[in-house]
Amino acid sequence: MKSKRDSGTALFLMEMIAVVCFFILCASICILVFVRANNLSRLAKDTNYASLAAESVAEVWKAEDEAGLKEHFQMSGDGASGTICWDDQWNLVSPEQAVYQALVELSVQGSVGRAEIRVVRLEDDTELFVLTAKKIR
Repeated sequence: MKSKRDSGTALFLMEMIAVVCFFILCASICILVFVRANNLSRLAKDTNYASLAAESVAEVWKAEDEAGLKEHFQMSGDGASGTICWDDQWNLVSPEQAVYQALVELSVQGSVGRAEIRVVRLEDDTELFVLTAKKIR
């Protein structure tokens, strides 16, 4: 009896499965790297805009006090603290539409006024930037 000789297709199929699995592994690692890079880029952009927004709030507070914050930034809250809200394009909005929010704490110690400005991203409650400003009253 003659035995049929194996043509090698089973070995070739196993090799192709191994190669496909290797490429799937490489593709998944590349996707993870790109997602992480995108998240870091978004955080850097948000931190940059948050620092600019906090500096603007501090400069208006230094120049015009709390009345300037209410006029220019529609700050809501009482005299000691308030909130300022922005949308995803950093335009001033109402608190219901807010994506970013600045929490402003104002205090006076003697003749020195102090403002602490915390800018947070509301969707994941990430604190993006904190600025403390002081002025002589």
